Amino acid sequence: MLSINKDGIELLGRIKISVNAIKYGLIGIIAASIDLGLFYISFYGFELSALLSHSISVPTSAVFSFVCNAWLNFKKTDKIIPRFLGFSIVIILGYILGIFIIAAVEKLTNFDGGVGKIISVPIVVLFQYFVNSRVVFRD
Repeated sequence: MLSINKDGIELLGRIKISVNAIKYGLIGIIAASIDLGLFYISFYGFELSALLSHSISVPTSAVFSFVCNAWLNFKKTDKIIPRFLGFSIVIILGYILGIFIIAAVEKLTNFDGGVGKIISVPIVVLFQYFVNSRVVFRD
């Protein structure tokens, strides 16, 4: 049913989760906490707009995520500038996707930007993992 080895975890003999995906997820949880924490402090605490709050929280959590993934997860410290630029492009695309989701939630529902932010995070994380693991941090 559950097999754990040096390559990752295998569930039911079919679902394989790599060690890198697990580490990416753990780093992502911390980065998402930084992102959401800064967003909520600036949006609710300082009453900044959802867009400005998103613009503060995303870059801060992105730098944290890049450093941790480059050094601790994928162990790719070569080509650091090109990797950071590629990672930044992925972050920008995720940032834009997040803006669209936040705006859609605000416009199409009675919910505010905080709810839109929560909805956007898992969608953006999946998109960014797919691109980063296959492009930015590949050999």
